[in-house]
Amino acid sequence: MDLYYLDELAARIKVNRDKIARLRQELADLNARMRDKAIDQEFARLIGYQQEDEDVESVRARINSEIDALEETVKSDMEAFINGLASSELIIPIDPHPIIDEHSTTNSSIGRGKIIYKYRDGAIFTNFVGMFSLIFNNCSVKDIIFTPEYVLVNAKDEREARYRFVNSIREMQRMLVKKANAIALSVEQHVKR
Repeated sequence: MDLYYLDELAARIKVNRDKIARLRQELADLNARMRDKAIDQEFARLIGYQQEDEDVESVRARINSEIDALEETVKSDMEAFINGLASSELIIPIDPHPIIDEHSTTNSSIGRGKIIYKYRDGAIFTNFVGMFSLIFNNCSVKDIIFTPEYVLVNAKDEREARYRFVNSIREMQRMLVKKANAIALSVEQHVKR
């Protein structure tokens, strides 16, 4: 399990959530047209004009069926994303040699600065970071911050950064294992909005 896979899952979740939103809008538009249709039918009857009647209930059923199927897919993908993030097999492909922000480490009032671990091969994980921030309400866990281009660790030196990175990931994974069902439900409710 690695960030490449999680990034793909997050992209699929995002696309499906967008589809759900479009279908919900289509359903709302259909319902609005149905309210207007009663007036249109009465008007047509009064002027002696016969309107073709489309099968609105079958269209409504089709849209609701598509929404239900997409919501199930999103739920399944979210569970896979959370399980992947909580997996002891998780691989975060960062370069083992960080960039040390000398300015922030020497001028920091608490003796810590920013140690930056870029993703290997110039990888960018925009979708992963977006989904991660949805789950955690931000992009940080304890002493690390995920960005699309790198992982930032608040530490005074490389040794401490490695220690804080490992401990932060472990803490995140323990929390995810304990709260996986609650997180999935919370994210699913966010999807339904």
